[in-house]
Amino acid sequence: MSAGTPRHTIRVSDELWNEAHSKALREGTSVSELIRTRLRDYVAAPVEHRHTIGDSLVYLVPNALDDLHGPATGTVELPLHLDWGPEKSYNVDDDGSCSVLYQLTLQNSGSVGEICRIVHPGRLTALWPTMILPPRCRQLWETSFPQLPATREAKEHPSWTTLSV
Repeated sequence: MSAGTPRHTIRVSDELWNEAHSKALREGTSVSELIRTRLRDYVAAPVEHRHTIGDSLVYLVPNALDDLHGPATGTVELPLHLDWGPEKSYNVDDDGSCSVLYQLTLQNSGSVGEICRIVHPGRLTALWPTMILPPRCRQLWETSFPQLPATREAKEHPSWTTLSV
């Protein structure tokens, strides 16, 4: 430690300081050196992954894409436990509406049977690249069904690509 290094203070009880000082002397070091060593270790250590609510969620997947037999067209009304908003009906023919329907279902359904009744395999495959899903959910489905397109493609929206003059 160089003479030009500034002093920093920490607050510890006298009892803790005295116990640490005695132990450090027995080990041939000082409390200051122990603190410097621990601080270096702390700073150099990788950031640990924090456990989040998302890490605790369970995502269900059917055994096969052929098990999915939801409608390819028409309207689907989600049960209250999947969508508690005022508009619970989704148009399967509309890509945006169907994406939201499938996203809610894949993320929140409590049974594989329910997923199979709502999701159509062809519509799911077509919409998959642009669906917004939690990474763990997406990975689970892509691992289970390699036929799902793994790359995400940007969809052009007419209002973004055409300017009215």
